[in-house]
Amino acid sequence: MKNKETSTISLPVNLSYLAAIQSYIGAIASKAGFSNKDKNLILLAVEEAVSNVVEHAFSPEEEATFDVICQLSSTELRVIVRDKGLPFDPSQVKAFSVKEALQEEKQIGLGFRLMKGSVDELTFHNKGFGGKEVHIVKYLHQQRIENLLEESSLQAYSQPAAKKKKGKISYHVQLLEPSHAIDVCRSAYRTYGYTYIYEHIYYPERIVEMTKTGDLISAVAVCNKTKEVMGHSALEFFAEKKELPELGMAFTKPAFRGQGCFNSIGEFLINYAKEIGITGMFAKAVTTHPFSQKGCLHHGLKECGMLIGLSPTKKFKKMEEKAGQRESLVLVYLSLQKSVQPIIYLPSHHKDIIEKIYKNIEAPYKLAKLTKSDIPQLSEEQSNIEINVNSSLLIANIRVKKYGKSIIDEVQLRLKELCFKKIEAINIYLDLCDPYTAVFTEKFEKMGFFFAGVLPTKSRQNLILQFLNNVPIDYSKIITITDFGKVLISYVKTLDPNQHLQNY
Repeated sequence: MKNKETSTISLPVNLSYLAAIQSYIGAIASKAGFSNKDKNLILLAVEEAVSNVVEHAFSPEEEATFDVICQLSSTELRVIVRDKGLPFDPSQVKAFSVKEALQEEKQIGLGFRLMKGSVDELTFHNKGFGGKEVHIVKYLHQQRIENLLEESSLQAYSQPAAKKKKGKISYHVQLLEPSHAIDVCRSAYRTYGYTYIYEHIYYPERIVEMTKTGDLISAVAVCNKTKEVMGHSALEFFAEKKELPELGMAFTKPAFRGQGCFNSIGEFLINYAKEIGITGMFAKAVTTHPFSQKGCLHHGLKECGMLIGLSPTKKFKKMEEKAGQRESLVLVYLSLQKSVQPIIYLPSHHKDIIEKIYKNIEAPYKLAKLTKSDIPQLSEEQSNIEINVNSSLLIANIRVKKYGKSIIDEVQLRLKELCFKKIEAINIYLDLCDPYTAVFTEKFEKMGFFFAGVLPTKSRQNLILQFLNNVPIDYSKIITITDFGKVLISYVKTLDPNQHLQNY
């Protein structure tokens, strides 16, 4: 991320340094413009995280240090508390009970609950020999679109009763300017309600700042006559390396549909991405109708996966909800630059479908024959795992960055915790360039994960497995428009353990 200020302090494992830590973080929070209330909430969460390190990560006689890292960007303050002490398992923290707290001297679980309620994001990262991290994130004060405009201007778009032939409207496509942001966010809200997976689309100020830092490449179709925004799409980056953006945040206002805005903006973004050296992109197309799939295919993006039940049904404030199942998405991919041929290790039971996917997306690879000599002995007990959770949309991603001896127990614990929190759709990303992916895939599938697809990046060849937590899916309602899409959905359905349970 560009324009991110990072500073680090290393301190002995001793609570006497807590005041210094709070002074350090408080100064940065004040510089960022947080109110006293929000600053105190940040400090509360940090106090609990530091206390957990001091009290539980090391033995009393152990001389050790830990780090507190502050990362301030244009959209958030991220505080990372990092140590190399005993592993922490958040699923083992007993839930706070008011009744028990009144009866016991020690209020077990209260601190953990206060941490989660004080900030916008709280995530835990076990990094094997690299130790563990607690990430505490508070977004800078920025208003959601529904707090900026009258409710009457935020009603869901109504679909025209009958198609009317429209004359050609003159427009041009350009990169988003700050003056476009409110119109873009309002139109996105009227299109998606509260269900768009990445909530940044609802914050005009955040959209502007992310385009400045390069975390978002946003383009709009603008009417030449009225200067109104007709449609929008963007390339969204979600990782530090910015290797593979997602083509998303797409909408066209109903009054301008049929003018080719979607295709024009997509072409503009693809050409722009090539010019600045982006190697590839992906998108997620809905399956309740064929339009977004057709648009992706038009630009050369081809199917590489099926993400079942990933997105919630559409919801609008103060509107009755229609009963429906979670939205399944077609994962599509487009290579923009020639890439080196990665060596991959395939789980034998998925070999045929994975090779078909690579052929479909025209991605190079070299298949390695898996022998015992290819698999080095695991030296570390713990794995390097990152978990991202979107509690509002009930989805989570688990990314295995390095395998350790306890990988199965670690993933089982994470899965148990996410299911306990009622997360409905959970994806795990495994690297096919790591021979251990071929070894452990079946073991993950015994937990209830099942095949979703493949997504290549510059540094990883991701095998995606998915898990549905008591989410009923009627596969007959999933629309795919190509022969290969039908092959993929059929393959995924046969492996979905929930389908087998529904048949009994």
